Amino acid sequence: MFSLSEDGNGRRGSATKDSIKSSIYRHVSEENSLYSYGGGGSDGGSIYEVTPLPRVQMFVISVLLFSEPLTSTILFPFIYSMLKDFHLSDDEKEIGSYAGWITSVFFIAQFCTAIIWGKISDRFGRRPVLLTGLIGNSVSSCLFGLSKNIWWAIGSRALCGIMNGNSGVARSTVSEITDNTNKAKAFSIFSIMWNTGMIGPALGGYLSKPAENFPGLFGDNQFLIDYPYFLPCFISACGSIIGFIIGCFYLEESNPNVLANRKWYKEHNERTALLGNEVGRVEQDDSFEYSTKKVIPKSGSMRMITKASIFVIITHSVFGFHAMVFDEILPLYFTAPVYAGGLGVSLTEFAKLLSFLGIAQLIFQFGVYPRLTQRFDVLVLCRMALFMFIPVYIIFPELSIYREWAMEKVLTDGVNWTFRFGYAFILLIRFFGSCVAFTGLSIMVSTSATAEVLGTVNGISQSCLALVRALAPTLGGTLWSYSLKDENRYPFDHHFVYYLIGIMAVFCFVYSFAIPNSVALGGRSKKK
Repeated sequence: MFSLSEDGNGRRGSATKDSIKSSIYRHVSEENSLYSYGGGGSDGGSIYEVTPLPRVQMFVISVLLFSEPLTSTILFPFIYSMLKDFHLSDDEKEIGSYAGWITSVFFIAQFCTAIIWGKISDRFGRRPVLLTGLIGNSVSSCLFGLSKNIWWAIGSRALCGIMNGNSGVARSTVSEITDNTNKAKAFSIFSIMWNTGMIGPALGGYLSKPAENFPGLFGDNQFLIDYPYFLPCFISACGSIIGFIIGCFYLEESNPNVLANRKWYKEHNERTALLGNEVGRVEQDDSFEYSTKKVIPKSGSMRMITKASIFVIITHSVFGFHAMVFDEILPLYFTAPVYAGGLGVSLTEFAKLLSFLGIAQLIFQFGVYPRLTQRFDVLVLCRMALFMFIPVYIIFPELSIYREWAMEKVLTDGVNWTFRFGYAFILLIRFFGSCVAFTGLSIMVSTSATAEVLGTVNGISQSCLALVRALAPTLGGTLWSYSLKDENRYPFDHHFVYYLIGIMAVFCFVYSFAIPNSVALGGRSKKK
């Protein structure tokens, strides 16, 4: 209890004021200890225990992460058909440009708003932002399915991008509910669920125009006849609604500043009820107001962003750019005929290749990567991955020559397994490198930020990646088209685009050495 006695100078309440201040400082110290990035006992000695992941919270966040890529990619298979139904033009090339705009407007809108959502999550908490994003996904997805003209489609996709700030905020949440011993495993789950949500294109292609494709079930449904693309959009909206419902009941707030504020106000109200007017007089003291502001700082100030965060975000953005350009031209290079500079791989064989790589990536992401972080820290692993991209990009266009050699030398039962093994091996290296680099950089974006600006920093990172996703596919397709012109000679033929992203990979690898070792997690040296 607090003393209300009068001191020798006739001042009352001094003990009360000091006790309240002491209580607040002690509480915030406990909060900072609870949410410290270095928790989990990993620094206490060479032998350490891995902190179990908070299963319920990770499950809820996994549902959230699954719904976002599902919503953003489900339109890819039917967007061209939808635009043709709008009767905008008879020119196929012009329709393709409209499709590019609708695809890009989502990422442009996300680029403009991701930082804002990050700052809001720093100020008011992660939970309300995540739940708001899920509702926004649901509404905007259904609106897109009701599109009857180009402007409605663009507006609904822009709304979806505006409301879609969940990725950066979810990274902040994962960082706050984990410590140094289990963060790598948690971010591996993050990547797995994000990739799983990329089944959107398969659902979009299967469920579009249901009255035509499934006449026995939907042939008499006039609504689906009038709005042939509503069903896949509604299914993706259902994923977000399910995530919202689960989040309402089970998602807990993780922002330490918001939790500290809530606890302080709760204790303040309890003390006010116990002490009445005496505490009311203490609150008017200037020094008490000053201590309150120091203990519970105003969050989200851009000036609190460290140089380490800037270095990591730049590295992440450049890596994301050259990786997305590679992903954009990969199907073009593989499926284009040989005379046009491609490898002449059939669509069926290419689909099998992607399925194999997806399974291998899943095993590596969840089974191998967390174990690697026990031996090497994430920064060392990230630099190794960034270096591997350089020889991959240089060697990759030489698959055309390798194919010719393999066709001449080795052919078994009409199938050239030597050629298949060659390109599968190179792509495995590249996909494993992407796992390591993406996961490691995502971790370091969070560990480089202080608790006050964690959401803001992740918002900036998501905003930069959104801009990359808007620009990289267009640039990659344009460069590939240019490189296939007959008059182009080496190195401006099909080598050109790979050499350009190779230069980006060199820059990314060199620039990664600007990232300080203090933001890295894992490795034996970190546990001693």
